[in-house]
Amino acid sequence: MQNKQSILIVKLRALGDSIMGLSTVDYLRSLYPQSKIYYAVPSWIVPLYDNVKISADAIIAMDLKRPHDWIKCWRLMRQLKIDLVYEMHQSGRSKKFFSLFSLIHRIPYFFHNHHLKDGTSVVGQGMIRPLIQRDLDGVYSFLGRTNNHDTSPPHYLHYPPRLLITRKAQKQRRIIFGVVATRATKMWPIENYLLLSKIIFKHHPDIEIAIPLSKSSDDLAIKEKFSKHEIDSRIIFVHLSLAELPHFFAESFLYIGNDTGIKHLAIAVGLKTYTFFGPEPPNEWHPYDVSTHPYFYIEDVICRTENAHYCGKFHCETMDCLRKLQVETVWKKISSSIR
Repeated sequence: MQNKQSILIVKLRALGDSIMGLSTVDYLRSLYPQSKIYYAVPSWIVPLYDNVKISADAIIAMDLKRPHDWIKCWRLMRQLKIDLVYEMHQSGRSKKFFSLFSLIHRIPYFFHNHHLKDGTSVVGQGMIRPLIQRDLDGVYSFLGRTNNHDTSPPHYLHYPPRLLITRKAQKQRRIIFGVVATRATKMWPIENYLLLSKIIFKHHPDIEIAIPLSKSSDDLAIKEKFSKHEIDSRIIFVHLSLAELPHFFAESFLYIGNDTGIKHLAIAVGLKTYTFFGPEPPNEWHPYDVSTHPYFYIEDVICRTENAHYCGKFHCETMDCLRKLQVETVWKKISSSIR
């Protein structure tokens, strides 16, 4: 593949997916150090990158829900003189848009679609792989083999996502509790977080615990559930904008919580993390070095794989996969990281 002047790399997914996509942006930069590289994410995620540096030259807000969105994105891509598009985790809507743009303007459009198993040239296509590895496989398959003559794709552990904070962060004695998640079945019980906080305060009374929440109805409902319990004054609820979150996280020293978007944010700014996994196994959704980012996961929960290789339920009566993760077990594992 000849050198390209203006490359658009796309990931129109959720917050955590966007952050994991930074690994592939870094790899693409290593392949095309002189090119302009633009990273397209959903518009609501764009503020996350306001006060940080990444390998891309600019972040592009991209929504493809309405005809007006298509026109806006089409014009912007022409203005930026995009001459190559690579999409991580292709969707039906984006496939139509970029395929049409590619056809009319005759530019390469590559993508990774993990639902496709046969008839593609993507390394590992259709296999269950760590998400960052999946993204890297796609770029390598189309660009890495022809550019660097690499004999194998880059390993995901060599490309952790990075967000470089633009102003100095003064470390605080603060732990982040990540109590939210995209669905209730991925949430360690609130009562467990409160019990864990009591143990932490008993051994380390100077610690502050911060619980980041958005102002969505779901997050406010979680806050309401906390309010039904006696809350220690050292537990604070923070309602920060996405633009403010990276610096706040960088000032903290530890993340303990669910597998959710802010877990990936904590990793990207350099925090040590401990993650609770329940319905979804960590082999896909935790593409990180487990010595720095350990996790809690109960193997052989039979109901987890009744319908697929993970449980996709939004509600569950038993929640055995998470409720059986005992607070005492968690404390024993994390205690060495709190001094």
